[in-house]
Amino acid sequence: MCTSYIIDNSIKDDGGLMRTKTSAWALSVFFLVLILGWAYSFQTDISGTWVGETEIPDQGTDEMTLVLEKADGDYTGTISDSFGMLMDTECEELEFNDDTLSFKITIFDGYSDMTVYITLEVEGETMVGHWETEDGNTGEITMAKQTG
Repeated sequence: MCTSYIIDNSIKDDGGLMRTKTSAWALSVFFLVLILGWAYSFQTDISGTWVGETEIPDQGTDEMTLVLEKADGDYTGTISDSFGMLMDTECEELEFNDDTLSFKITIFDGYSDMTVYITLEVEGETMVGHWETEDGNTGEITMAKQTG
């Protein structure tokens, strides 16, 4: 009779211990999903003024200023350059996903309108990427966020 009681008691203890482990595991999974969901929904805010440069074939180094604003969860932007080809030119089809900013601009190159596609990877306070024209010209771009 005494042995039976110990076995029954140990079975009850194991069941309670198992429920405790299961509850702790479920709570851990819940918090992990909550934290990952929060981290996934958090995205860098790239609003502000970004200054950088690119090389233009046969023309040299061109300094660029990109101004980005965020309203209702979407970004808008304008871009200017030191050569005067871009004077607060609107960034069209601007998208920012997974720390990648992409947009296109239309400029007049002296002869006709030209579309330039720009893709930049955001890494903290810097952006690094490239531009490309429809006829295949490309160039690297580096930009840094201005503070203050």
